[in-house]
Amino acid sequence: MRYFTLLLFTILISACSQPKPVVDTRPVWINAPYIDNETAAVGSAHTHYYGKTAQRKLAISRALDELALQQGVKVMTQTLRHDKKAGSRISAKSDIYSYQTSDNKTVHAHIKAIWRNPRTDELFVWMVAD
Repeated sequence: MRYFTLLLFTILISACSQPKPVVDTRPVWINAPYIDNETAAVGSAHTHYYGKTAQRKLAISRALDELALQQGVKVMTQTLRHDKKAGSRISAKSDIYSYQTSDNKTVHAHIKAIWRNPRTDELFVWMVAD
């Protein structure tokens, strides 16, 4: 009887301690921005050195670049990095330039949704062409 009680207690404890399944709370449009057959794109940005406003601008810029590519606009992005060393101190600066050329095409779009990942603080912007 004693072993039976111990076995029953062990089974109950192990059944109660099962890990809960991880639920993906990300919006569907992050992986499939083309809902309703619209020309759409998602831009994302991790936390930014200059704060949330710069993070938002970067995510919007990335979504617009993707929309421009879909509409036949040529997009070229260039990153320049400057490193300086003075004694034991090193500083780095990066400049990102995005050049877009088109044949009298203008990309018109609006933000349809914004979502921030609560765990990683990554910002996602869903933009749809007008």
